[in-house]
Amino acid sequence: MAGVTAARGQRQWIGVGGPAMQEEGLQSAFPMEELTVFGFGAAVRAYPHLSRRMDSLVDLIIAEKPAAVLSVDVKGFSVRLAERLRRRLAGSGNIPPIIHTVAPTVWAWGGWRANRFATAFDAMMCLFPFEPDYFMPLGLDARFISHPEAFNKTYDIIAEETGANRRGDEPAHITVLPGSRRSEISHLLAPMLGALDILRDDFPGLTATLPTLPHLQRLIEQGVQASGLDKRCVKVTCEKNALFGSLAGSDAVIAASGTVTLQTALYGMPGVTCYRAGLISAFIGRRLVDMDKVILPNALSDSPVYPFLFQEEVTPQGLANSIRPILASPQSRTHARTIARTHALALRHMLRGAADSFEANVAAVITDWLD
Repeated sequence: MAGVTAARGQRQWIGVGGPAMQEEGLQSAFPMEELTVFGFGAAVRAYPHLSRRMDSLVDLIIAEKPAAVLSVDVKGFSVRLAERLRRRLAGSGNIPPIIHTVAPTVWAWGGWRANRFATAFDAMMCLFPFEPDYFMPLGLDARFISHPEAFNKTYDIIAEETGANRRGDEPAHITVLPGSRRSEISHLLAPMLGALDILRDDFPGLTATLPTLPHLQRLIEQGVQASGLDKRCVKVTCEKNALFGSLAGSDAVIAASGTVTLQTALYGMPGVTCYRAGLISAFIGRRLVDMDKVILPNALSDSPVYPFLFQEEVTPQGLANSIRPILASPQSRTHARTIARTHALALRHMLRGAADSFEANVAAVITDWLD
């Protein structure tokens, strides 16, 4: 929104969005939080309400006749909204261009979804450089717009440093990231803490930080207490910029798979990633998901930036074994961080493309459709 305003002047924005979009002038038709539904059961229960919300948005779009319709993530809702709008306006010749941002991860799982998105949308703005190749052959105008995280100035120090914040003679420190959903935490926190307990036997004085969100802090603190680990060993924090503050003083990371692994990779932090799910979800996942592409840095680099442990592999011993070689000596810590830094610089270059800013790239694509 800011990029379009800078390029084309002030525009009227209608639809649904959070506080950041509202600060740019969006009048949100209803709270954005209503679109956040996790889990199959919750989605089924929420469908009638979401369907009514979808109808109200279609009515709004038809009444206002916007120059373009932009959807951002929330893939299930967005694709159904686009399809419903096309049905309502079929034969009218007045369908505005419908542009979606954040491509579905068809390169990791569900390649069949590409056809549905190509039919529903006129254009796709992609965050990863290889994604347009999945959609362009289907007739969808898909363009790489760079990735906003690659422009995060927090990572600028990577170009000059190799983790000099840590001295080789200091006790080892690990950042632990068990996920941002309660279901992830319930599956991953205990084995992660168990790994710390094992590693403390090998590396006396080892400490860890668990950056989290305020609404999850109590849950994680209860997990730490149940593990028997001393509070002096494990610090739980939800302070502003807690993730980067923790990484700055760490030697390695144990992280749940997800967007956070891209952040830790861009920071140049070595470590291990993992994921555990319920039995049914794991059974389906093994058959639909390309495990070599689950971890974003691995998929982008086409190399094992992070070892990935899945399901029964996620044990305290398995996680400890993956981290132990990094912490083995001052030389191994430096070596691991140097390799991670090399990956970080390559990732940042790849995800920036030739752009000076993320906003400028987005504005250039959107304004093409406004001409």
